[in-house]
Formats: sequence, structure tokens, C-alpha cells
Amino acid sequence: MKATTILASALAAVATAAPTAITTPEKRAVVDLGAFNNFNFANQDLQYLLALNKFDLQSFAQLAAFNKLNIGDFQGLFVNNNFDINSLLQLQQIALLSQLGGLGLFGNFDLSSLQLNVFNLGLIGGIGGFDISSLVDQSLVPQIQAIIQQTEITAVVIN
Repeated sequence: MKATTILASALAAVATAAPTAITTPEKRAVVDLGAFNNFNFANQDLQYLLALNKFDLQSFAQLAAFNKLNIGDFQGLFVNNNFDINSLLQLQQIALLSQLGGLGLFGNFDLSSLQLNVFNLGLIGGIGGFDISSLVDQSLVPQIQAIIQQTEITAVVIN
């Protein structure tokens, strides 16, 4: 075999193995952020936790748009003024899903069959509605508001 034949066959093998194009995931759903208060919590204490922990809600919205994640169960968390155990559990789910989505763990998986908010407190279910805001010292409210105002919460944009 000639050296040129070997070189040409090696280059042909490399060319066929190379990816042809980088594709971006196709948007599968439309998310109405207005129904979710544009991902701003109506409750001041939840807004404070968002500002303090810097949750990536854009990744959460992208899971809904690109991976068919049903986020409808979380709508009340954004529009209601509740700060209870159930709200904290939902906020923890959002934080976890946002982190995993931001890391690209879900890729092109269809998350429409994922069941969220199925945590059942059973006979102690009354504890889920415990108003945590009663534990927040009212003298701290001005400091909480200052932290919320200082922290820039970017608008969620879905490409």
C-alpha cells in the first residue's frame, strides 16, 4: 500500500466519525410565565430565600419548555402569599430541579411523566400548613426587604 492511500483512508475515517452539526434542543412547550407571577414569589419570605440562595429559575423554566416538565403544580407557590412547610418542600423541589437542569443532567429526556408534589405527610398532614412566617421576627422585615432589593433577580428568558 502506498502512503497516500493509507493517509487518505485514515482521513476518510476521521471525517465520517466527526459530528456533522451541533443541534440545539427543540422547544416542545410554551410556558406562560404570567401565570407564575413571572417567577417572582408573592410571599416576601420566599422572595428572600430566592434572593439569598440565587436559584436558577431559568433552568427550571427551560425544563418546562424543552423537557415537558409539568410545572403547573408549582403555580400556587409563586402567586399565593403562603409561607408554610408545604411551600418550603416545593421550593426545595424547584431548587433541586433547577440545579440538575442547569448541569444538563436531563438532556433531551421527556419529563412529562415525572410525578412531583407526591410527598404525603399522612396523619401528620396538618403540619404542612404550619405558618412559618409566624416564626420570623417582624423587626427583621426591613432587613429582609433590603436584601431582596439589593439582589438583582434577572427575568427568566426561554430561548
